[in-house]
Amino acid sequence: MKTDTTNTEDKNTADLPATMDEMFVVEKARQERKILSYIPSFFTTASLPFRNVNSPVFVRKGSNGITLKLTAPENVPFGRYGRLLLSLFTTHAVLSKEKDCTVFIEYTKLLDLLNELQLPKSRGKDVKEQLDCFTNASFAFEQKIKELKSGYLFRELYENGDYPKSDVMVTTVSTGNIRFTTGVQYQEIDDGSKSNKVGAFKIILSPEFSSFCQAHAVPIDYTVYKNIDSPAGKDIYAWLIYRNNGMKANEPVFIPKEKLVEQFMPVGEDAHPKQLSTNYNRILDHIREIKTNYYPEVKVSFDQNGSGITLYKSPTPVLKDDTRYALITSDI
Repeated sequence: MKTDTTNTEDKNTADLPATMDEMFVVEKARQERKILSYIPSFFTTASLPFRNVNSPVFVRKGSNGITLKLTAPENVPFGRYGRLLLSLFTTHAVLSKEKDCTVFIEYTKLLDLLNELQLPKSRGKDVKEQLDCFTNASFAFEQKIKELKSGYLFRELYENGDYPKSDVMVTTVSTGNIRFTTGVQYQEIDDGSKSNKVGAFKIILSPEFSSFCQAHAVPIDYTVYKNIDSPAGKDIYAWLIYRNNGMKANEPVFIPKEKLVEQFMPVGEDAHPKQLSTNYNRILDHIREIKTNYYPEVKVSFDQNGSGITLYKSPTPVLKDDTRYALITSDI
């Protein structure tokens, strides 16, 4: 048998990058791996409050006749970390092998949940706060859609064939009340130190929430979604993807200024007259930042008179089974 005279140290390092530059490239590629997650499409139209409202009730009127009402025992979920946790819940629901039923999520320790969210250990308190907000919370929605339709379609509602012979205005009212979870359990260990340890998390997503997500979810680039600091920016990014997924080529959509403000930064009745324009300009700033830094493929134009924006069909950044992306749950 021939003796192997290769230096042991050389053998152990043969498969490693030869230079520091190569090591940097490998680490950078690892950190920039694309991660796929989902959010409910409904929450791209009306979403969580941007900041802590310190209230068990929150109401937001979105576009297309949608009204969202969040309720919780003490405080509704909010902000950037509430949105990240909502995305995680939605993703677990969408990926569940069993449909239209309860979904169970378990973590040995809080750090496991933070790792899945791609957040540092220092954000444990923020995430735990949002998990407490989601516990026993629910959302109710109402949507009113008005459409002009032929009276003939409703002939069965009229006696003796006396239905309207012309078009009629039809208002379709849809409502729902959905719990996020049916149960949340965890353990706090008081070891006498100033900071208690938290672990043994068991999160039970309600069957109605799971079913809702499985039927109405938007795939997003979670890494981008996480990196957008502003809650409003997160909402606008997700909305741009959602709207683009439903658009057709050569059929641009104009969104009036008033509708954008109503959806993303609504103005109170007692607000200063200039507040609508101020909020509209903030929304435009978010869109420009998203196009520059996070979603360069999006095609959008801004009306020079300040009346709104026009969206055009753009290359889709994320597909449901996009092989460029690893699922947010893949490392857990």
